[in-house]
Amino acid sequence: MLEARKVSKPAAATPAWPASLYAKPRVQPSWEPSTSPSPSPYVRTPAAMGGTLVAEEMMEGVRQAIQTLGVKGLTTLGVTSSLRGEGRTTLALATALVLAEYGMETILLELDLAHPELCHRLGVSKYPGLLDVREIRQEVADAMHPFSPGVSIVPVGQMQGSIPRALSQLAKSELLSELASQGVAVVADLPPLMGNSAGRQAASLMADLILVVRANMVPAATIVEAVAGLPVTPKVLLNGTRSRVPGWVRRLSGI
Repeated sequence: MLEARKVSKPAAATPAWPASLYAKPRVQPSWEPSTSPSPSPYVRTPAAMGGTLVAEEMMEGVRQAIQTLGVKGLTTLGVTSSLRGEGRTTLALATALVLAEYGMETILLELDLAHPELCHRLGVSKYPGLLDVREIRQEVADAMHPFSPGVSIVPVGQMQGSIPRALSQLAKSELLSELASQGVAVVADLPPLMGNSAGRQAASLMADLILVVRANMVPAATIVEAVAGLPVTPKVLLNGTRSRVPGWVRRLSGI
């Protein structure tokens, strides 16, 4: 079970996006084989993918969370966590699929440069990717690999140099702005915030953040340390039916 916690802000609350979330029929993925000449098809068959990408229970939880969190005006949304193993990557994938269900063109962006796993999970080509666009001036469209109706993934691509350097170059480029200007929603799978500087560096590239907190796993002090100093106050998604995170930590971090 998933539970969303809305961030308390002094400004007046805005309606959840989209306002008519449940007024529209849901679009079910049609796992058709790709007609691309590439030897690695972007869209896999039910046999190859096991018939589903994310468990329906988790998808339904994300649908409800999207309403509760209120993401009107979404441009770039980073999904992160304090530590690895909290369900961050799966929930980033589910968020992208849910946004696409209701008619929004969505790009799922791999920004966990040290441990990219979405391409392997989805069965799509790793190249070209985000860093290839930056390094070899490839077109952004060439790095977008569709895998479900309304959703494309932009993989990491070929690493050149260190991760901090790659993220710094991405921050200086206009790639994210270019993607956002195309009227699409960008959902990024970010590195965890703790462990090294890459998590915070990647989080600083996003206009909005979701912090995934797995119930009964992460100490309260770790959560406080993780969210301290972030440029954007994250909306928090509790991955689990219960949490031992105390109330004072929730108030401090916006949970």
